[in-house]
Amino acid sequence: MPYRQTPRRPASPHVARARAIPLESPRERRQRQLAMRVMGALVGLTLVAGGLLTAFNAHAGTTAQATASAASAAAATHGTVQSVQAVQVKGKGSGVGVVAGAVLGGLVGNQMGKGTGNTVMTVGGAVAGGYAGNEVEKNVKKHTVYKTTVKLDDGTVHEYTVSQQFAVGAKVNVSGKKLTAAAN
Repeated sequence: MPYRQTPRRPASPHVARARAIPLESPRERRQRQLAMRVMGALVGLTLVAGGLLTAFNAHAGTTAQATASAASAAAATHGTVQSVQAVQVKGKGSGVGVVAGAVLGGLVGNQMGKGTGNTVMTVGGAVAGGYAGNEVEKNVKKHTVYKTTVKLDDGTVHEYTVSQQFAVGAKVNVSGKKLTAAAN
């Protein structure tokens, strides 16, 4: 391995002796840069996979609760509305926000740093931009749903999340997860 010599100074009791500093060959530099790029990509993929796994688990939990509630309410078909609560719900992302955010984040990240720092910033910017773009898209598509508590004729009480608002005390027909106004 070639060495670079630091300039020699006159020997003096107050000055430390010069040491040889190893130089990095171009091949070693390329290998180090490649290793840093791979590490940056792995970190980015880990963050994306963790986010997807979290979202999948959240969706599976709400689907199981809704299925259990609908199955128990299938026997009774008439009820009275006990309470109604309006709730703002984020829309679903179509992927456009993720892609647009990742592109913009990657472009911004690419403007920062040099060498491996540039690669890490580009990957990090793309991951952060993808997440932010998805959240922005969901907020743009948000809508209101109504958590409606219904006491069925058999005495059981169930909660439904529907897009239509019912008045408290209104008579309703229940069909699966859907509520419709009952004819008087």
